Amino acid sequence: MCGIGGISSTVAQSAEFWLRNANILVAGLAHRGPDDEGYLLLSNKSAPIPVGHKIYPSERVNYLPKQHLVESLSLSINGILMHKRLSIIGLGHLGHQPICDPSGRYWLTYNGEIFNYLELQSQFGLTNNSNTDSEILVQLWALKQEKCLSLLDGFFAFCVYDSLENSYTVVRDRTGVKPLFYSKTNEIFAFASEEQPLRFILGQNELNNKAVFAHLKHGMTDVYPWFENIQTLTAGHLIKWFPNSREFKVSQWYYPERNILQNSISLREMLLESMKIRLRSDVRLGFAVSGGIDSAVLVGIARHLLGNDAELDLFSVASNNLPGNESSWQKMVVEKNGGNHHNIWVETFDSQLLPKMISYTNRAPVAWNNLAHFALCERVRQTGVTVLFNGQGADELFGGYPDYFIQTLFSERKQLAKFQKNWPIAYKDALKFFLKRKLRNALSDSQKQKIEKSVWGNKVTANLLEDPLMMLHPKLNGVEEMMLGDYYGSLQGDQFYGKLHQMLAWEDRNGMAFQLESRNPFADDLHIPQKYLVNFKLHELMEGGLPKGILRNAFKDLLPSDLYARTDKKGFSVPETWLTQKHGMAWKDALMYEGLDGFVKRDYRNKLLQHFSALNHKELQHYFRIASLGYFKLELDNERK
Repeated sequence: MCGIGGISSTVAQSAEFWLRNANILVAGLAHRGPDDEGYLLLSNKSAPIPVGHKIYPSERVNYLPKQHLVESLSLSINGILMHKRLSIIGLGHLGHQPICDPSGRYWLTYNGEIFNYLELQSQFGLTNNSNTDSEILVQLWALKQEKCLSLLDGFFAFCVYDSLENSYTVVRDRTGVKPLFYSKTNEIFAFASEEQPLRFILGQNELNNKAVFAHLKHGMTDVYPWFENIQTLTAGHLIKWFPNSREFKVSQWYYPERNILQNSISLREMLLESMKIRLRSDVRLGFAVSGGIDSAVLVGIARHLLGNDAELDLFSVASNNLPGNESSWQKMVVEKNGGNHHNIWVETFDSQLLPKMISYTNRAPVAWNNLAHFALCERVRQTGVTVLFNGQGADELFGGYPDYFIQTLFSERKQLAKFQKNWPIAYKDALKFFLKRKLRNALSDSQKQKIEKSVWGNKVTANLLEDPLMMLHPKLNGVEEMMLGDYYGSLQGDQFYGKLHQMLAWEDRNGMAFQLESRNPFADDLHIPQKYLVNFKLHELMEGGLPKGILRNAFKDLLPSDLYARTDKKGFSVPETWLTQKHGMAWKDALMYEGLDGFVKRDYRNKLLQHFSALNHKELQHYFRIASLGYFKLELDNERK
């Protein structure tokens, strides 16, 4: 886990330009990698020059810096790669990046984990003097270029510079676990792990109205780019950039529908093997324990593979009998597996947690569960744990969401009807939501706009309200398409915003705010989604009549018996209503910030304040999102002063 960035210019730039922007990149990504820092200076007139604050003049390793950044800058520079390292595997100085293959042709700056790097090393007879996956990745690229991507089991965002043809290839993993932002103007191409350094390079802080509306209306934070001229590289895509010809191309390298796996290997075998290689680490590991099946399975597998003597650190967000309290279920998992249990108590949250999170992550959260996860990550890092396992992706893979039961209300009614009492949503509620969505889709655009008119400001135009991506529930061919869309997002189709992508984006932001790597085996495994996303109907995934029954039964022996039979789990949750009622009035200045006037009418916000004590759950959710955006907009506006 690291921070990466780079800039390429097609016109001559001054040494001051390169120094300024190198400093912007490293300052904007410093929190992602405290352990090492490296640069690669690129020029048509010389071979790439590795430089850094720390130099190794006596080392014969060709990618280690022999000189400092400032003394190496010149007018002949036309590109720079940057890397900030969080050391996880191969902790020594030979893990420095950017790193090159033995020939010196290909240079890599990389963020992520390739968990099967040892297997790939053996398969292709590669050297690994640094004991890192990055050394294996750059050699694989030298051998196979883009064809190596199908072999990578893990998560990644990286750039490879080809010094022979003066080209850049920027790649993002299949599900978008690792972020990658970029900007292309007439003169420069720039990319980075986060938006902020790109904003400062471009001098950009104007918000995209579509992104703001998606945040306010639906609580979707990563459907649209938040800033003009700064794009998100879609998961499963890559960029090819040739500065000499100025050819710039974004293309898809991973196609879910072309990667369907049918084999006789059981889910248990597949997930055990997946976890075996994901437990590789040279730093301390920790496990989130939510009280649900997914995280409990991962903890159980870890105990099974590591043995009874291994020390496990387990982390939970809990409360003292507030709504949504999961502490009794969390305790079952701890008692089953043993380990050091660390609780983050909801009652300790205060009103300053919201502006603090925005300051650390440079993004406005949409709900208290974002804040709770932020607080969890901070506590995890304080204990000395550097890697945290989470269960994201299992609901999308194995049919855990209520939406899937709503979608199959009639298509699989016969097979699912006998298990109605175990559904994650009551049948009558499923029917109500089904009919409500049908009615909503039947409304004309003018009727929808009339409903919204009393809330939104003049920046929320009719065209924005009619945008197809603003539909939370698009028309679909079946639940299989919905599950693929939730798992792969826009990689599966433009109509999908991607539930998993939203959660993975917050996992990265919150974790990296505290130099913490998040591992999500259900979200980044190479083979499991290829088998289980398209080969099973929902009632087949509900094996034994239980939601996600196929997962429960595969690991029944590793689960507490009461948790195995539990059907009322609603996902990672905190008492949102209670928390906003307790702390919301402290945010009133952010709620009423004048910078929001174009997005949300002042009359509507005043009404929320006047009736604050009587607001229902949905209204309090909206209150939170508006206040959150107010704090974020205020930070942006203060940058101009």
